[in-house]
Amino acid sequence: MSTKAASFAKLRIHWILDWDGTITQHDTLDTLVSVAASTKPAFPTSDRWSQVTKAYLQDYTVTLDNLISGSRLPATVLEEKDLLHQLRAVEKRSLTRVSDSGIFTGLTRAKLDQGARSAFETRQIEMRNGFEGFFQYTQNRISQGDEFTILSVNWSRRFLASCLAASGSPVPLPNILCNELEGLDRDAPSTGRIVSSIIASGDKLRELECLRGKDLSSIDNRTIVYIGDSWTDLEALLAADLGICIRSDPMGSAQQKLADALERLDIVCPRLSHWPKSDDEWRVVWVRDFEEIRAWAETGL
Repeated sequence: MSTKAASFAKLRIHWILDWDGTITQHDTLDTLVSVAASTKPAFPTSDRWSQVTKAYLQDYTVTLDNLISGSRLPATVLEEKDLLHQLRAVEKRSLTRVSDSGIFTGLTRAKLDQGARSAFETRQIEMRNGFEGFFQYTQNRISQGDEFTILSVNWSRRFLASCLAASGSPVPLPNILCNELEGLDRDAPSTGRIVSSIIASGDKLRELECLRGKDLSSIDNRTIVYIGDSWTDLEALLAADLGICIRSDPMGSAQQKLADALERLDIVCPRLSHWPKSDDEWRVVWVRDFEEIRAWAETGL
């Protein structure tokens, strides 16, 4: 990781954030499915979604058990990356099942936008505490050379953009790196298939490194701060100049899985507010919410 040669306030930062469970309080895929269901009441969406979910959990459990020899989890980062890479096939098979289920067939941009607004009005989707203030902080720093990107394994970039707009924190589509439901990118009814390239930890790492390359080739030469909450974020958190883990109180299952992996790999992860300012190296830290990140960033180092 890079050395802190200047106070945080003087650095140009590329903020890269996960979506589900990081910006939002909870995973939003169920809400996306609910939006699709509302557009065709006669379609057996609930049954199809239940089947897809059950098949995924069974596939994931069996595959993970087969990959972990003698119930021994990886003890090194290299072994962990290899395990995550092999689990990518599970996610790929799941996306094929979702595409074949027909759940999202016929969904339009207008229905997606309407569904996102409704989800916020009914509080089906809630932003994590402090996100709005943190987002405004990052936007105020754009003129200083900062950048803001969302990097997600969610199935619809348009859905994320609609949710963010509904929350009052709009992010341009080019700044959202995510998969998409086929058809929505050209404002046509979706075919129901998921056009995917970001479905696993290694894909997030690839996109982060691509962004790093663009930053290094520009005059901005930004410091990368990645914020995530789950095992899928592990490689991006480790590759960033500063990785920030979101941890609720108590931690959710995805957050606990990431925390367990860091501990198992002997990666020290102090709370951001307890990170000694005399420490000259960036590292992985944790916070409760975005208010904590904003308050720390505004005070500098």
